[in-house]
Amino acid sequence: MIRHIVFFTFRPEVPVAERERFADQLRRLKETVPEVRELTVAFDVGKKGNSFELALDSSFDSMEAVEAYAVHPDHVKILDEVKRLCAATAKVDYYYA
Repeated sequence: MIRHIVFFTFRPEVPVAERERFADQLRRLKETVPEVRELTVAFDVGKKGNSFELALDSSFDSMEAVEAYAVHPDHVKILDEVKRLCAATAKVDYYYA
């Protein structure tokens, strides 16, 4: 199994309602992308200086499934939103049992 985690920090001018809408778009990927096995999206509660604001934590059967997810049209639409809304992102993909 592969765990795919992405962290997001929004641009300061992005209103709370738009941040929530974006989080809902991410959550819907579980419904529309068949390769996604598990998916959680949540806002940071620690709010420290080194914190990102939002996390997407998902799992896949293989790296091939992650690669199929990456080019799925619904995920590609999200990438456009990321460019528009986010000041920074970080991701990690790793194997787990």
